Amino acid sequence: MAYTGNANSFNQNSFNTNTIIQVPTPVADDKAQLLQWLSPLEPRQRHKHIRESQLDGIGEWIFRTNEFQRWNTAEDGSTHSVLFCHGDPGVGKTHLSSRVIDHFQGSEQDITVTALYCDYLDKKEQTTSNIIGAILKQVVGDGNIPEDMRKAFEVGKRHLGGVGPRTSELLKMLKAVLAQRQRVVICVDGLDESLPDHRTGLLKALREIIQELPNIQLFLTARPFILDEIKRYFTHMDTISVTPSKDDVKILLKTKLEEDPEPDAMDDHLRAQIMETIPEKVSEIFLLVSLTIEAILGETTIHRRREKLEHMTNGQDVGDVYTATLDRIKAQKKDRSRLGMEAIMWISHSERPLRPEELCQALGVQLQSEDLNNDNQPTIRTILSCGLGLITLDSSSATVRLVHFTLQEYILANPTLFHSPHSMIAEVCLTYLNYQCIRDLPPTLWSPPPTTPFLEYASCHWGAHARRGTTQIVKQLVLRLLQQFDAHIACKLLSLNEFTYFNRGTLVKQGRPLGFTALHGAAFFGVQEIMIALLGIKDWDLNATDINGGTVFSWAARRGHDGIVKMLLERNDVDPNRADNSGQTPLSMAVENGHEGTVKMLLERNDIDFDRADWDGRTPFSFAAGDGCEGIVELLLEGSDIDPGRADKKGQTPFLRAAKGGHGGVVKMLLERNDIDPGRADSDGRTPFSLAVERGHVHVVKLLEERRNLIAKSTVMDESAKAIAMELP
Repeated sequence: MAYTGNANSFNQNSFNTNTIIQVPTPVADDKAQLLQWLSPLEPRQRHKHIRESQLDGIGEWIFRTNEFQRWNTAEDGSTHSVLFCHGDPGVGKTHLSSRVIDHFQGSEQDITVTALYCDYLDKKEQTTSNIIGAILKQVVGDGNIPEDMRKAFEVGKRHLGGVGPRTSELLKMLKAVLAQRQRVVICVDGLDESLPDHRTGLLKALREIIQELPNIQLFLTARPFILDEIKRYFTHMDTISVTPSKDDVKILLKTKLEEDPEPDAMDDHLRAQIMETIPEKVSEIFLLVSLTIEAILGETTIHRRREKLEHMTNGQDVGDVYTATLDRIKAQKKDRSRLGMEAIMWISHSERPLRPEELCQALGVQLQSEDLNNDNQPTIRTILSCGLGLITLDSSSATVRLVHFTLQEYILANPTLFHSPHSMIAEVCLTYLNYQCIRDLPPTLWSPPPTTPFLEYASCHWGAHARRGTTQIVKQLVLRLLQQFDAHIACKLLSLNEFTYFNRGTLVKQGRPLGFTALHGAAFFGVQEIMIALLGIKDWDLNATDINGGTVFSWAARRGHDGIVKMLLERNDVDPNRADNSGQTPLSMAVENGHEGTVKMLLERNDIDFDRADWDGRTPFSFAAGDGCEGIVELLLEGSDIDPGRADKKGQTPFLRAAKGGHGGVVKMLLERNDIDPGRADSDGRTPFSLAVERGHVHVVKLLEERRNLIAKSTVMDESAKAIAMELP
């Protein structure tokens, strides 16, 4: 790939919270498809949103620090290639990250800048592979796509539903394109907001990049509690402790005062008091400063503002300010109070970030009503106003969010703020789905009509909320919804959301997920009370299948709902070995999805076929080893009669799949056995050793390197892999 010299190497963001999968249509822009294949994460719009809130002058101090200047001027391969900025929540770390990105984008030097803003709202989506893919797509998005990347994309497209690249493949491609750039700055903000497992994978990858490529520099930010974790990966990094300067606080206050909604309630003396008192007493956290001045300017007289200034600067921390702000929300006129608190409840307890139109329609649902009343929906402007600064609209992802993740932590630490939030949300979802206008929608639709933006969320997530809070009203609404469930639009939308299971071709042919009954729905969501109620209504065929061959029991096992699994296993009319259309048994599904409790329950029985293979020849043990599920691997080896060396139709043994996936714990466990051939090649002649080398799994290679005979047995290994192998001590 030719180097373009373009420092602005972001791609357009299309963050999509709507999981509906459309009927396949031709897409002219293959490059856009390929970039989306690399990763669904696209940070440019997030950066753009943060830039919009920047104030001139704030954060400029970082460029004057010795640490930044030493890092910025470090030569290739220097020990000063990593700069880590740490600070408490709300001190402005994300703002600093955006400043640093802009600093390099505005440079006349040949610098490629890539960035990622870790987000607690999106932490499930921000997997190691998606993050590495997001960095990669920023680099290649501004130029020609390498040919090997295009070929990998074409291969992935040929699989059902499309197969994304593995983490090791993404890392290999990323290192190849980074090596062709003159200088690359990778900025990762908010590492503490990512899930620990994903963070570990990312840090390992970044360390590998830094060690192999001297032209790379890292700029990282996080809260202080992960400082020791970061040091384990980058022992020679420079660090900066981030706290707002008093000058920055004064810039923020001056801007807020200039935007005073009630200028008549301000005089020069009070303005001077604010500019003097807040920087002295509330200067350690930007968020605290912002909420404090917002609370003061929320008063309507000079006297009340002066009282609020004294109260808000009396040694309060951010939790105290949240409490005070929530009290202010509750003190609003009745409907504004209700709307503000309900919006915060929805945002803090939803299963995924909500789009503005989804939240507006959800808040407009009238409980115990029979149909939708669009005239009862509040506007997003009204919702933001009622939230008194605690709710914000994120233009980068087109979602509504809390002002800061510390507010989410505050809400979780104070569960009495909302009474039974999940049962309330479930009741709203189910009331909506039972509306006549929703029931009248044909189940053959492939996406919700524009007039029903809340339909997708309600269809796909009502059960998750009902499982956490099932009241009598919720139970009644569920039973009403589940009557002829496979003929309801909610069932179709749910099946599209679960596209990894439901075959698109079958759905296109049938139009709707026939056979997905009320019991299937209850098993899918794991709502035990509903399952009990349904079983008491009539006699069911518990082995009846949906269009993909899934039974009620297989859905419960697939989703890891142990209560329902146990309930069904106690009956004598359930076949616990019934395979679906791909040949997968409930045990295999539970193993593939990592549900150790369900697997343990099945292993305690004597009527389970523990070693039954699916149509691809893969057994439950093959899935456990290939996915690196050490606990399940141990359970299957100890508690069942299986052949741990059994190969699938590609000739790949469980050991080979473990090595290929980089699962060192499983590899080590299997190497200790005498019924495993660790050098056995697959149908293409690739051995566990060659695959581990080619995919860059150094820890697995080290486990295997003592067995030199494994190298000799490899009949297929590319030249780079052989070179790596020969360099091993």
